[in-house]
Amino acid sequence: MPQGVRIERSPGEVFTLRREFPGAHPFYYRVGYGRLEWSDDLSALVPRAAWPRLDPGHLLTLVHGTAPAPDATPVPEVQRLAVGTVARVDASGVTVTRRVPEMPAPAPGLAQAVGDALSELGAQYAIAYSGGLSSAFTAVSALEAGHRPVLLHADFGEAFRRAPVPNVPDLPDVPDVPGLTTCRVPVDPSELLDHRSITGDEPFPPLPDTEVSSRLVARLSGAAGLPVAAGALLEDLTAITLPEADAGVRGRRLLACEPFHITGTLRGLSEARELMSRGAVFAPGLGGREIPDEQPVGMPPPPKPLGAALVPVLTEAGEAAYASAQLATMALWKEHLDFLPTALGRVVAGLAERGGGGGAVLPALDPTVIATVASLRRGRLGRIHRGSFRTHLPLYEALERHRISGVRRSAPGHWLRVAAAVHLRREREKVIARMTYSSPLADMGLVDPRKVTDILRDAHRLTDHALPLLRAVWLDQWLRGRS
Repeated sequence: MPQGVRIERSPGEVFTLRREFPGAHPFYYRVGYGRLEWSDDLSALVPRAAWPRLDPGHLLTLVHGTAPAPDATPVPEVQRLAVGTVARVDASGVTVTRRVPEMPAPAPGLAQAVGDALSELGAQYAIAYSGGLSSAFTAVSALEAGHRPVLLHADFGEAFRRAPVPNVPDLPDVPDVPGLTTCRVPVDPSELLDHRSITGDEPFPPLPDTEVSSRLVARLSGAAGLPVAAGALLEDLTAITLPEADAGVRGRRLLACEPFHITGTLRGLSEARELMSRGAVFAPGLGGREIPDEQPVGMPPPPKPLGAALVPVLTEAGEAAYASAQLATMALWKEHLDFLPTALGRVVAGLAERGGGGGAVLPALDPTVIATVASLRRGRLGRIHRGSFRTHLPLYEALERHRISGVRRSAPGHWLRVAAAVHLRREREKVIARMTYSSPLADMGLVDPRKVTDILRDAHRLTDHALPLLRAVWLDQWLRGRS
């Protein structure tokens, strides 16, 4: 059975199928009259020839990087088994309910929990090492567990490190982990991002967010001849936001936080708390003079868009289709995440955003790791200290024990956005020619090829929108193969 899925047969002919924890692979089920079917292969439940065409709005949510709803599949009568879902079969028929999963006992520390999860790989394995916070913490956890894995760093070459795109700083060197060996594996980013291998026979549209990670893990694993573990999702798991941090007696620590006094427009802590509780700060007018009128603290904030920012290549019909699908998907995600415990919800959301583990073993999916973070109070995850807000404290504390500093602090997926910009900058004439000649998304009236061309020819705008544009190129290739 896939990770996190459990089947139980109880006395009295009662059968239960449930998903208690997230896993790297999806699991599907279909309810019929007095009948329950399940599989990890969607085509085993419904032949692919019977699958309907994807909804235009759904296609555009994929372009914008929005994960499908927690239980959504391309086939209406089949659902994905979401975390907390329980399907029960007894004499009265089939019922589908939800139940908050029970957490196992936590480990004494997060590093120990991650080390125990890595022990299931055996004595010989490797860690995908980017030099970032999560991968460095995974390496330290393995070291404290008595393991000696090799650290595999994907070396994209000097040209990638000093990316020829604007607004992107050079990548720093990766820090060494004392006691472990770092092996650099040469990787050509163009091979990871090449869309020409997409045939249209794939059951789901391949996207760079998932496929590139799978190709990279396969390249690293093949170079070492070992299974690969990765630290993905550990930062998601150990993150808290500023409103969740302890503000101190009467909120005095907020006075030291720059976001609340840099413009000089908030008159006291009560206004700071009120503004912070909204979860969003809207841009002021010139010089901040219009804030008191445009953003009165005692009034509800104006509505804000959910999800990713709109990519400026859609037609009017495309914007309408995307807005409808986006609002529906985000509403379902909000309801699902509100149902789950906080730590578990962070992992579920992060896994959906990345589209899976890319073939790597992710300690963050281990139930004991999730339970260990859930047992920590918020002050152990993040705090306000000397005017700065710090989060991911358990990860940093482990690195400090081993005197490791200088880890990369770029956001997860930053390297993919940079790679997309470099790739499209190099291939833009081919992409423009192909999209001008034939674009299924344009033929459906969803995308304006002229807007795509304008962005591809503008280096600054290309950097801002590289990843969504690359998703559109991949999606066009998949749609051509299916036509």
